[in-house]
Amino acid sequence: MAMQALRKGASGGILKYILVGILVMAGGGLVFMDIGGFFRGGVTNTDVAKAGKQTISINQFDRTARMALNRLGMNPAQAYQVGYIQELLNGEIRTSLLQQKAADTGIRISTDQVAQNIQKLLQPMAAPGQNPQDVLQQLLTSQGMSEAQLAGAISREMTVNQLGNAVQSGFLETSKTIAEDLARYENETRTLRLIEFKNKDYTKIEEPSDEKLEEFYQSIKETYAIPEMRKSQVILIEKDALKNTLEISDEEIQDVYERNITAYKQPEHRSFEHAILADEKQAAEIRKQVEEGKNLKDAVQAVTGNTTDYIPARSFEKDGIIEDLRDDIFTAKEQDLIGPVHSPLGYHIVHIEKITPAHTTPLNEISETIKEELSETRLLDMQYDLAASVDDFLAAGEPLEDLQKERGIKIQDMPLTNSFDLDKDNNPVFAPSFGPDAQTLTTALFDLAQGEASPVTELADGRMAALLVTEIQDKSYKPFEDVKDNLKKRWINDTRRVQNKVNVLEILSKARNEKTTFESLAKAQNKQPQTLSGLKRKEAPKAPLTASALKTVFETPQGELLILDIEDGVAIAEIQSILLPAAPSEDALKAAQNTVLQAQQNEAYRLYVENLREKYGVKVNEKLLNAVYGTQTEQ
Repeated sequence: MAMQALRKGASGGILKYILVGILVMAGGGLVFMDIGGFFRGGVTNTDVAKAGKQTISINQFDRTARMALNRLGMNPAQAYQVGYIQELLNGEIRTSLLQQKAADTGIRISTDQVAQNIQKLLQPMAAPGQNPQDVLQQLLTSQGMSEAQLAGAISREMTVNQLGNAVQSGFLETSKTIAEDLARYENETRTLRLIEFKNKDYTKIEEPSDEKLEEFYQSIKETYAIPEMRKSQVILIEKDALKNTLEISDEEIQDVYERNITAYKQPEHRSFEHAILADEKQAAEIRKQVEEGKNLKDAVQAVTGNTTDYIPARSFEKDGIIEDLRDDIFTAKEQDLIGPVHSPLGYHIVHIEKITPAHTTPLNEISETIKEELSETRLLDMQYDLAASVDDFLAAGEPLEDLQKERGIKIQDMPLTNSFDLDKDNNPVFAPSFGPDAQTLTTALFDLAQGEASPVTELADGRMAALLVTEIQDKSYKPFEDVKDNLKKRWINDTRRVQNKVNVLEILSKARNEKTTFESLAKAQNKQPQTLSGLKRKEAPKAPLTASALKTVFETPQGELLILDIEDGVAIAEIQSILLPAAPSEDALKAAQNTVLQAQQNEAYRLYVENLREKYGVKVNEKLLNAVYGTQTEQ
């Protein structure tokens, strides 16, 4: 096998990175090939957009998009279908345009401002007793960026926010008159009188004939559809069944160690404690106190009043240290004191505690790790070899029982399921045993023909599986006779509802033509009026009103008869009174002012960004967006 040949060239540890690199390059080739020159003109085949002088690469955008989508639990294909990918790209374009405008305007953010902002960012993230450096490292790890990248991102965000705030600052106040009118509008109350015509009270319904029910059945036949169902067998290859056959010798471990000796070489490490201060004078004072005999932690306490800015000693290699400190730390000697050194995070005072020279990890310390990696590689090889044998076995049409005996695999019988992974009682079929792979297996099942088997694929939990279709029940419909009683009830209820409304519309039309008063209409219909007072457009509707009925109430003039769809029926109603508050309350006025202010600021910001789009020019590579995200919806 090709995978076996690759694995013979290196140990599991090194090979993982080689294989991942090959797969990434292969995937990138498929995505980014400029087939037919589709992406030429304006932006390159790997740029998803160009805003002014800046381009947004697909790699850069994809990282941002996937981070956002992970928080939402949405996959890229779904996001593209609903337009969220496009919205994320518009956000990146907007940020790029504002950055360029800020640069042209001369807006700059100082490193001190950036450092203070990072410190504020870290403070609420820290658990009691946790030092800032650990919090910072956790943040950098979770975001997959370096300290310099974080500082750059914070600087860009502050620049964009400063420009955006300047644009919106033109609307720091609102018209009191507009706010009062809005508050009065939103707090308008209405009193409604209505008479109800319940569907259940309409009795002028004839029993439907069998012919009418048959017609009704044909018109709603899909309601009684029984979807296609499929029965299958899952052929499982499990790691645990293969582990007992594995043997890794000491000679093999020695060979891997010697062939990959460079992987076990450890660079020089330096352990140091340090403090990060926003104020240079405080940093200088701390250094002075340390030189006079205090330890660094006590000096930070004495100067700042706390130890928040003190970071206990930790060991780092050179590449793991922020660039501004790297050379100073790795040219110092043990017990040296460094600083103040300025970086985007602030002013650093560093005390070197220990220097660990570069060395090679001995075999006895790493042998178990090598053995585990070799075992994992062998297991994967054995799984793929067995998977290939299963594919061949199924293609030859051999009985599954023979396959189970010869290869030691497991066969799991699955009951009838529909395309939504539900059995006839609406219970999940694949989900209990296969969790996140349930829908993938269900989809694969419905792409196969009777007696056909799927290729062997890897599951999320490391097992490998193939599907065999053992039975297909085509889509069918519940027979007319079996649903006749249900049809009859449904037909009567639907007919009663429609005819009740038609009857009420005739009553309302006649009352309007004859200019009948609400009281006279209620009396003529022998109905007791019901009064609903204190109705507000933004509050939940009072029974028996529905949300749509409440909206109609606030769109109808006072004294006019109207018809409303209500719970389980229809009503004829009249707006008895409309009350607008003479002077809105202080809270209502404040809320209205905030609503108007936000609307004005948002509109100003939107118009400003639109102006920047026209000034700098924006091009979006729609074909690349579709190639990367849209094609996933077709798979």
